[in-house]
Amino acid sequence: MRTPKTNLLLLLALTLFKIQMATAFHVYVINNLGDDTNLTTHCRSTETDLGTRVLEFGAAFDWEFEIAIGHVAEYWCDMSWASSHGHFQVFYEPRDALRCGDQKCYWRIDRDGLYLYIKSDDDYELQFRWP
Repeated sequence: MRTPKTNLLLLLALTLFKIQMATAFHVYVINNLGDDTNLTTHCRSTETDLGTRVLEFGAAFDWEFEIAIGHVAEYWCDMSWASSHGHFQVFYEPRDALRCGDQKCYWRIDRDGLYLYIKSDDDYELQFRWP
């Protein structure tokens, strides 16, 4: 028979176990295309469709998600502006978990491509060019 103290310890242990079983990430997509240039994005994972957004210059679209231990998270975005269109993998846990600092991935969208902020370099680096 469990006592209230045993129940409390069990609840605490389960809470700590859940915290260790998931890692939270936050992804930002920032339009840096220039004045009067909108960026259209449609982002999704296999489980979640984040919908279509139109970002004005300087605006950002962001989302958060958790990754359970033993699972791999991937997010893709279809992006377009003027006559440029592309399909990009903006988050892939094995690739991005360490290079995105503090579990935050910042994508700056420029006219020549997509730049990811690499915390260890303290700078944005070109990752994808527009097709």
